[in-house]
Formats: sequence, structure tokens, C-alpha cells
Amino acid sequence: MQKGARCHRIPSMSNRETVAAQGISGAGTPLGHRQPASAWNGCCLEMQNEPGSRHSDGTGQWRLGRPVGVAVIFSTSGGLGHSFAASSRKRRMTPSRPEIADRTFTYEAGVRLLSEQKLREALTEFLGVVADDPGHADASFHVARLMLKTLRFKDSIAWFCRAAALQPDAARVWQGRAEAVALGGNDADRRDLLAALKSAPIDPKVRVQLQDRFGSLRKASRPRSGGVSSKVVAGLVADLRSGDAAAVEAKAARVLRKAPRSAVAACILAEAQAIQDRSEEAIASYQRAIKLDPDYAEAYGGAGRVLFNSGRIRDAAEATRPAVILAPDGVPGLTGLGASLSRLGHHQAAIVLLERASRLDRKDARVFVELGDACARLGDHEAAVDAYAHAAALSAGSGKGVSVGLRLALADALEHVQRSADALAELNRVLKDEPANARALMFKASMLQTRGEFEEAHELFRRVIARHPTNGEAYRRLMISHRAARGDPIIDEMVDLFEREDVSDEDRMNLGFAVAKALEDTRDDARVFRFLGEANRIADGLSSVSAGQRFAEIADCREAYGRVDLASASPAAENGLAPIFVTGLPRSGTTLVEQIIAAHSSVESGGELGFASYFCRALLSAMPGGTGGELDPDVVAGIGRDYTKAIGRRFPGARHVTDKSIYTFEHVGALKLALPNARFVVVRRDPRDNLFSIYKSRFAQGTHGYAYDLEKLARYYGEFERMIDLWRDRVPGWFHEVSYETLVANPEEETRRLIAACGLDWEDACLSFHESAGRVQTLSVFQVRQPITSASVKGWRRFETELKPMIDTLRRDGHVAD
Repeated sequence: MQKGARCHRIPSMSNRETVAAQGISGAGTPLGHRQPASAWNGCCLEMQNEPGSRHSDGTGQWRLGRPVGVAVIFSTSGGLGHSFAASSRKRRMTPSRPEIADRTFTYEAGVRLLSEQKLREALTEFLGVVADDPGHADASFHVARLMLKTLRFKDSIAWFCRAAALQPDAARVWQGRAEAVALGGNDADRRDLLAALKSAPIDPKVRVQLQDRFGSLRKASRPRSGGVSSKVVAGLVADLRSGDAAAVEAKAARVLRKAPRSAVAACILAEAQAIQDRSEEAIASYQRAIKLDPDYAEAYGGAGRVLFNSGRIRDAAEATRPAVILAPDGVPGLTGLGASLSRLGHHQAAIVLLERASRLDRKDARVFVELGDACARLGDHEAAVDAYAHAAALSAGSGKGVSVGLRLALADALEHVQRSADALAELNRVLKDEPANARALMFKASMLQTRGEFEEAHELFRRVIARHPTNGEAYRRLMISHRAARGDPIIDEMVDLFEREDVSDEDRMNLGFAVAKALEDTRDDARVFRFLGEANRIADGLSSVSAGQRFAEIADCREAYGRVDLASASPAAENGLAPIFVTGLPRSGTTLVEQIIAAHSSVESGGELGFASYFCRALLSAMPGGTGGELDPDVVAGIGRDYTKAIGRRFPGARHVTDKSIYTFEHVGALKLALPNARFVVVRRDPRDNLFSIYKSRFAQGTHGYAYDLEKLARYYGEFERMIDLWRDRVPGWFHEVSYETLVANPEEETRRLIAACGLDWEDACLSFHESAGRVQTLSVFQVRQPITSASVKGWRRFETELKPMIDTLRRDGHVAD
């Protein structure tokens, strides 16, 4: 076996590092025409081509060079030495996964599935081949590639190690491992790679190039000057910094005419064009620079920045990824890729990149703003507060002052960690300078809504509307706590705005949700879907995350936990904390149930804390192959410690805290092992009412990408059902189920059962929760302050015709019978 190329266990690391290792969807090496093909091609799940071989074809897609067809990418030729393509054996029975028992797995089938872009099925096929034949080099290599493609970065590194042990002279294996380490590895991964490369029997040029990425070129590349002197380059850079972009553009163009092979001059030309907001010309110039020097990290990063600023986030991620691969410690590349991935929903991966950038440069405010954004989107609001506060301090110290956007982001994070006074202070600072600032006024109004101060909130929303009459968001937020009546002038007011041609898509979307809610309030049902359908159509188009991504996340959890004997696993030691997790689909009644429990004198209301699921990703990553197996007891115990520490910071001394994080239903088994005293409540509701309620709601950008399409909603319900079915089958006594319909029909009986299931003594206050409801940071701010009622039961019947695509899918899949 080649020294240094052995397959090894994933190095020990913190939960955040482990978690984030899964979060980058793909990798690729920008070796261009100097190197063999990349070990993986493309950045995001939809990408298929090599990063060093893309072109601009006028379709708006980010491309460089020549296109590479799928047949080339997944060719079985030129692989890891001798081929094992004839391998075709029957896999051993796997009792926990009957769907693959007695399956026959073949390498050819895996390659075919890859060519069809059926990545999940291909991964299962190749894992089956390797299970039967551990020496199958090609299959191991494909597993490594697919681990990159399916967001399992640490596993990818381990599988590349395995592939290198089987075929140590395959350059593409080492290139793939280097890409994985550059994007998602830690310091230990770098040391292991560099040690192994010393004796790797590959082309010395390839070895040196890979070593340089983590050595002399780790922060910046050495681009080709093309004969242009360093003095000329320095002069152009100085002029660019002076601010005369048009003059620099002219000078750079003259230099390029004399030295047409100068990648540096092409990049400076692109920078000058970008400063002048000529995006397409800038992108073309960056592409020229990359064509001249395929290893030019800064050119990739610059192109990504222009694409990002143009709103082409997926293209920006694809363009910027090679910048990080080529210069793993280049702060601009790390920041740009982190920002793009976070907006695409890959928050954990983004945080690792941005934390690396923040360690490398403590004085770049943008790094900390993006880090704060990623942490906030993930639900780690304490970390977001720290990042935003650091950015604000840097901005204040620079003399430029703290931007309104940063103050509002900080206020939002502070409100989430229940530092309301500090949040209000930030808002008041903004309003002192800009009394009519719409965002600050709406934020303050929303804070009042969460406390039940509806009249005061409505007054602020009206102030926003008076100053900004087409602001659809102000209308939508106002309608959350305003019940319209027939003849209410606000209805015609909103309809007139909705019909105006000068209203933006964003405002029209918000107005559509608001009008639909008002029409439903007044039982003007025939008109509801005209506005609701259009609002969802726009929202679906504006969504930055795909439904498929969410479906895959749940399926990954189900597959992983499905291969573990949870009932026999050893729990972590008790630590005194007894959280009460309330989970279910959005709009299923989780807020109602949480408020009932939180009315108990011994319970603190946590709301949607968010970090439990985040910590559990570390456990999934630590499972062999990333898809299930033995649970690592140290990681399980670490989840419990990390969660307890996070709760202790927010609620010092508390034993019972409710956590209404929606995605907890994916990790019931893991959390029960990590926190033995925890209780779990799964809230269920008639899917037709539940999904219709989701369809009527506008969620935060970057979340719930399935919510705006009726058939996707029905599919999502199926994923939820299959996850709960797993827990019912494996650990039926670990959670308590609440039927929303039964609860509202028999509130006292069901509430007593609920409180007992939480391990609490009965208190009458739990029946009058609506009289003492505290902060409610969900769309249910109005409903939970009313007594329990069955008014929302069977509301779907009023719109059965319009909801037919959703209902038909639910019936087809056996989720409803009537």
C-alpha cells in the first residue's frame, strides 16, 4: 500500500467543522488544459461541466472554454488503471434497508445512472459494488466524487484516500482529494494531504502544483504577465485604486493590444469595467483572463463577484469555487463563495468558508457581515450577534459609520436571542437618523406584533404605507394581525396597487398574499386564488432554494438513521437539561402546542431555536460512508454538551425549555440519545388544511423552497410522513403525537395528556395559555392569543377545486382517504 494514501477515519473536529464538511455541493479543479480532467465537475447540483472548460454561449450561464458532454465526464475509460466494470455480485442482506435487500449492483449500472444525473441512485449502486468488492478502484473513485456532489465533504476526502490506496498513480484521485481539502478540509486534512503527496507516484508537475496550493499559492496566485512589466501592472493597480476606472480601462486595453497574452492586464480591464457597472463586458474580460491563465484564482473570484452582484447567485458560486480551490486561504474567494452558498441554502458550508476567512482577516467587515448572515440563516443567532457586532465595530472604527442594513441585521439577531432592549436600541439609532426608514419601522412594528401589541404595530405599518404606498411587504405584515371585514377600504386599496404596472414583482407578491388573506377573511372565496396563485407563482420564481434540495436532506436523514439500531444504542450521560422539542410541519399547530406547554410555570419558551438540527449534522457526517451505520458515542455526547451549552447561554439555570424548531423531526432518535431527559412532541394536522395554510404564507427568503407549489407541497408531506414512520417503527416510545383536530375538539383532555407526556405536573394555566402568551416569532402571532377554536379545521373544503393538484397527489400517495 502506498505510504500516505491509506484510507483513514475522518479526523476529529468540532461539530461545526464536521457539519459544514457536508455543505458544499460539488467540487472541481480549475486545471484547464494543463492538467488531466477534474475529479469532479461543476459546483452546484445542476452543474455538469468542467470548471476549466466552460464557455459563454449567450444563454446567461457561466461557462469557460469548450463544453464537456456527460458521456465524457462519466467515461469508464482513462480511469483508475484496470477496470472492474464486469463486477456484478449480489449484495448481502441488509435487514434495516429491505428496499435494497437481494439487489444486484453493477458498476455499469452506476455509470449509466451517473450519465442520467440520477446521483442518489448512482451512489447506492457504487456503494453496493464496493460492499461486495472492496478493491473496486473505479467504484471507490465514483463514490468519492458523489460524496462531493451530494454534500458529504469529509466522506469524500476519506473515499479519495481509499481510491488512492487502490490506485496511487491516478492523478485525478489526488486532484479530487486536493479540491475536497481546499473547499471543506481543516488543518489536519491539509497536513495529511501534503504528507501523502510527498511519495505519491504521480507526475511531479501535478504533485508540485497541488503542494503549492497549500503552500506558496495558498493566499494568492501568480498570474501570467504575458510580457507586461511589474512596473506597468503596479501603475494600473494604483490608478484603479485612485478611482478613475474609465482611464484604467483605456490604459489596460492599450496594454492588452501590445501584450495580448497578459492575463493580468485582462483581469485589470475586467475590474475597471466592473467598477463602471458594465457586468457583461467585465465577465467577458475575466473569462479572457482565465483562458489565458486557467490557474488565475483572482480572475475566478472577480467573475464570481460580478455575477453575485448581478443576482446570478448560482453562477456566482460556480465561478468562485475555483478561486478557493486554487488559493484556499484567499479571503476574497472564501468570502464570495461563502456568501453565494449561504444564499443557495448551503449555510453550514458557507460558515466554514467564512470562518476561515474571518481567522485570516479580522479587519474585513464584509467577511463578518456575510458570516453573520450565514449564521442567522442557519439559526445560530448567538454567533450571528457576535459576527455582526464585530462588523459594526470595524465599520464604526473606519470612520465610514455603521450601515442601516448592518444595524437592522444586528437588531434582528439580538431580538432572536431575546435581547429585545438592545435590538430596540439599534432600531432607534436608525430611526433617529432616518425617521421614515421603512425597514426599521416595519421591524419595530413586527417586534410589537410578536408581543401582542397589534394596534401600535398597525400604526407603524400605516406610517410605512403613507411614505411608501407601493410597499407590499408592509401590507402583508399588517394583514397578519388584522382581520378584514366586508367593505374594509384596505381591500380595494391593495387590489388597486396589485393591478398597477409600475409595482415590482416583490411588492406584487406581498400584495397578493395580503389580498388573498383579506378576501378569505371576508369569505369572498371566488376571488382568493386569483391573488394567491399569482403570489405563489412569483414567490416560487424568487426562491433561492430548491424543493429538491429539501427533499434530499430528509431522505438522507431517513437513510442514515434507518441503518442504525437506535433502540440499542447507548445514550449520553444525563446532564440535568430536559428540553421539550415541539416539531412538525410549518403551520401544523406547533406554535399553539408550544404556547400551551410554555404556560407551565417550570417551562421557558424557547421558540424556534434552530441549533439542534445543526448539531445533529455532525452525527450524520461521522457515520461510515455518510449514509448510516454505527453511531459515534463521542459525537452523540458532543451534541448533548453543545446543545446544553447553547441553552445555558440563552436561559441560564433553566431545566425545561421548549424548542419549536421545525426540522427537529428529522433527528428525534439522535437527540434523544444525546439528551436522555428530552421529550418530543410531534404535531400532526389534516394535510389538506396544513399544506393550504403553508401555501397561504410567505416565508423568509432561503427557506421552505417547496412552499409555493401545490404538488411540491404534497410531495413534501410524503417526505415528512416517511420520516415519522421511521421513528414510529424504530423508537415508538420516544415521542408523543398530537392531532391538531383532536386538540381543538377536546382541549382539556388532550392538553392534560400533552402535559403528562412532557413529564410535567398539571397546571390550570396551560388551558388559558392565550392570556399569558409572550413573544411569538411566527406567522401565528395573532392566532395564539385567541382561545382554542376549531375555526381552522376543514378550511380546505372552501377551495377544494383550486387545491385539486395537491389533493390528488395526497390521495394517490395514500395520505388522505376521503
